[in-house]
Amino acid sequence: MSKFEYMNFWGDCIETLAVSKERYSKEQAIEIAKKEFEHIEKPYYIAIGNGYVRHRAGVNEDGEPCVGWWLEWEEHNRSCPCWTFHRATNKNEWCKEDYEYIHIPATVEKVEEE
Repeated sequence: MSKFEYMNFWGDCIETLAVSKERYSKEQAIEIAKKEFEHIEKPYYIAIGNGYVRHRAGVNEDGEPCVGWWLEWEEHNRSCPCWTFHRATNKNEWCKEDYEYIHIPATVEKVEEE
């Protein structure tokens, strides 16, 4: 079992959360995503997909070599399967066709009567 649990990754101008399928059920992963994205203005959709993370050497966005967790879309040796989550404004986005979407509605505050 991989040591990976969950982590936010940046790429293609979006924040993607990866949650280990080895450590968390899908329902637990969705709850983690809701907590990680709670700072985002509502309403929105959480897009759920599939990916892999791997601890390896690579080159970061600044062109510097580094070692760490990398989010990937293809399985390799020592990959950890994961659910991937990102915020979407609608279901007709540019992403892969195999995403499913959960609507996060705007929060309505309870108005107290006097």
